Amino acid sequence: MRKRRLFGALIFAVPVVLAAATLAVAGDGGKNRFKADTLTGYQEIATISTTGTGTFEAQLQGDTITYTLTYSDLEGGTAPLFAHIHLGARSTNGGVIAFLCGGGSKPACPASPATVTGTIAVADIIGPNAQGIEPASFDEAVRALRAGAVYANVHTTRWSGGEIRGQVNDNNQRTDSE
Repeated sequence: MRKRRLFGALIFAVPVVLAAATLAVAGDGGKNRFKADTLTGYQEIATISTTGTGTFEAQLQGDTITYTLTYSDLEGGTAPLFAHIHLGARSTNGGVIAFLCGGGSKPACPASPATVTGTIAVADIIGPNAQGIEPASFDEAVRALRAGAVYANVHTTRWSGGEIRGQVNDNNQRTDSE
């Protein structure tokens, strides 16, 4: 009888422990995770017809933002000139917040197709001062990310203003693919 009760208790305890562990791993419930599901030329201002596509994901971890940028099928050159995140709402252009590759302290952008990973720290925030984000204003950049007022942009030789772009949203906002 005791073994049966112990077994019964374990049947209920194990799922509870697993659920708690899952929540602990998820941690922030997604509030510090950001993404642009699809970067395309159709999101550029002015719109561009290109086969190029990409994705962008980022996660806030203390005083750094870790990111992964992917891109492929770019038509504007073998390797992008640079890629960065900008301050700008959907369908508007804005200034550069931080480089992802090809400038600042970041390595050159690799040839397409590619995946670029890295971190953005306080020193990587370069502006845009005219839009209220002064250099090294990490908290301002994070507020813009959380507000959905940031886009990822990949610039190429043919389209120096940007070949593919995607609005960056947190996990609680609409994504580009919706």
